[in-house]
Amino acid sequence: MNMSLDRNFFNQIGLDSAALTMLGTITHTFREAGEYRGVVRRTTGPEAAFYISADKNSSVAQVNIDLATLAHGTGGEPKCGCSAAQNRFVVHPKGYVLFHVSGGQGGYSVHVRKAEEDPNVKIFDSRELQEGDVFSAVILRPGTYSVTNLLTKAKGEITVSYPTVGKRPYRPPGPLVVECTAKAIESGKVKLQPGQGLNFQLKVPSRIKIELLKPDDGPKRPRETEIGGWKKTTLESD
Repeated sequence: MNMSLDRNFFNQIGLDSAALTMLGTITHTFREAGEYRGVVRRTTGPEAAFYISADKNSSVAQVNIDLATLAHGTGGEPKCGCSAAQNRFVVHPKGYVLFHVSGGQGGYSVHVRKAEEDPNVKIFDSRELQEGDVFSAVILRPGTYSVTNLLTKAKGEITVSYPTVGKRPYRPPGPLVVECTAKAIESGKVKLQPGQGLNFQLKVPSRIKIELLKPDDGPKRPRETEIGGWKKTTLESD
């Protein structure tokens, strides 16, 4: 079986809730029943349109919307709650809509409004998340990061520890939950284990940006090189 990995998954370091990549997701509940029209956007402009039916008669509690698939016009067989042919998704009004990116460089945002536009009804814009939304992030590279809510100016710090080799297979712990209020990003300093996720529960309008301050390339260890039968030991960083 041939398997290929998207190099963007490993090359992406910073995260921005207004420009989703494979390392970030947004969860939103529409609450009000009705028909909605969404548009996938990048910095270059609109990429694709889709529709969401918030139907009280639906038993679907969660629907996952892949922005990369919509933008590139690809799909496959529809799964529960969606129609690949029409870019249409169905979910209960109290259910969750999860926006994610399956591949590529990313940089996506989402606008959703009622299908019959009403200027008095506020749209959902992922560039300005609202109370009740959740931004989930996975930070792969070990190091120290700054985290900022660009709308409230609240700041925090995230440390991702360097992995260590143990006797048992490593499994990342469950995601940490951080609450974002008008004045603070709860806990101030967050420590993550390798591969551990982070969920930002938003209590105020938010745009979360995570930037690398200082990478952690692990402990220095000796490296042996052999020259003419003699071994030379030097110290280097991984």
